[in-house]
Amino acid sequence: MTTEDYGTGAEQAAFGRYLEALRCRVGEAKFRSWFGDLGLADISAESVTLSTGSETKRDMLDHRFLPVLVDTWRKEVGPVGRLRLTVRTTLSAHAAKIDAQEDARADTKSNASSAFSNGFIAPARKPGAASGNFENVAAPLDPRRTFDTFAVGDSNRMAFAAARQALTARGPRELVYIYGDSGSGKTHALHAVCHEWSKDNARGDCAYITYRNLINNCVAAVLSNSTQALHAAFMERDLLAFDDIHFLDGKDRTQEELLIVIDAALDSGKQVVIAGDLPPAKLAEKGINKRLADRLAGGLCAPIYPADDALRLDILKNRLRASTAKCLIGVEVLEFIARNFTHSTRETIGALNQLLLMFGEEERTIGLDEAKAVLRSRLEDRRKVVTLDDAIVAAAEAFGLKLEDMTCRSQPQRIVRARHAMVWCAREILKESFPRIGKALKRDHTTVMSSYRRAQALLERDKAFQDGVRRIREALEN
Repeated sequence: MTTEDYGTGAEQAAFGRYLEALRCRVGEAKFRSWFGDLGLADISAESVTLSTGSETKRDMLDHRFLPVLVDTWRKEVGPVGRLRLTVRTTLSAHAAKIDAQEDARADTKSNASSAFSNGFIAPARKPGAASGNFENVAAPLDPRRTFDTFAVGDSNRMAFAAARQALTARGPRELVYIYGDSGSGKTHALHAVCHEWSKDNARGDCAYITYRNLINNCVAAVLSNSTQALHAAFMERDLLAFDDIHFLDGKDRTQEELLIVIDAALDSGKQVVIAGDLPPAKLAEKGINKRLADRLAGGLCAPIYPADDALRLDILKNRLRASTAKCLIGVEVLEFIARNFTHSTRETIGALNQLLLMFGEEERTIGLDEAKAVLRSRLEDRRKVVTLDDAIVAAAEAFGLKLEDMTCRSQPQRIVRARHAMVWCAREILKESFPRIGKALKRDHTTVMSSYRRAQALLERDKAFQDGVRRIREALEN
């Protein structure tokens, strides 16, 4: 495999999951600065080689982020003996050429383009120039991401309805735009639409296209002077699903080509489904072509919000039912994952996948203690510095109280018990002094000491109190 190769379909899908895991781990801003252009250059049983666009990025990734890169690969993809980084010199040269063409485009546009029968505008072909080969514009689909495994709740009900609407044959086709935070289920929705579309041969072909796919093919088309061939490859499909459109900011030429494709596809009665992180108005503010953002706003726009505990639990149950694992994972373990891995549904599913990796081939039931032991590293990665204020908030949530109940002068038993639990957790987990705990609760330290002793007694005999303390502990430790 060369440094321009992106691997087989299965390897590309695994690499896509790896990139999403990196994004969840380092955060969106850092991911876009240092990891956004990572490519899969080579993969074998012993080693993996990743590529990036410049020596500066390669050196920074190697010196600062290599442990993160290796650890994430091992958690999300599998064992690796060595991970190396290289520079895509050819791609960098391509990018420089594109930049130069961008600068000169205004002067050469009238001479460099010609009309295309479906409304496309493509550069005039130079004599003897070879046409591009764009048979593989589509990325592979994940067989697990179907409507059968798409759990529906209040946070994604509108997006689910919009995705299903893309499959109806009544009336003219409308562009569908699904937007929401990373890891909220947008990619799953796009894959599900493509899978469902493919079940009916009468609908024609479909293509799921990642932002990386789109950029790479546009670069190749411009350099080979064959944008017309790229347009034709897109128009051979009756459903086009474009993912992560927000990553096209700053890619002016790619955005223009995409806009042309969208207009031509809709004019021809084809279906277009697009996913991005931001609503159309926000996309325009972030550097996306205003005409492109306007096209999205004029379609069927559906937000998708972060999942709540109940929806995350349903997602885990669906994923577990679809797996071929021999082990049994009880609801108690799934509830623990749903409560503690809340950054995104990808993180939630990643925690389950880690359990299946460890125990999937064993015919036995996995208990909560075993699950916690396996997921310890994940929990430690997302652990934050907690304060007494965090403990008060966690206690109020654990016992179903308002935040002000924790520090008011009222003495109903349910409020007093919540304070006892908070005091015990602050002392045992946060290692805080009684005077500091008292100050946070607006009590003197002797009252707090008495509360701590009562908490110890309740822990020995009261199941409901034990459960409340457990929830506070989980909130503070995870």
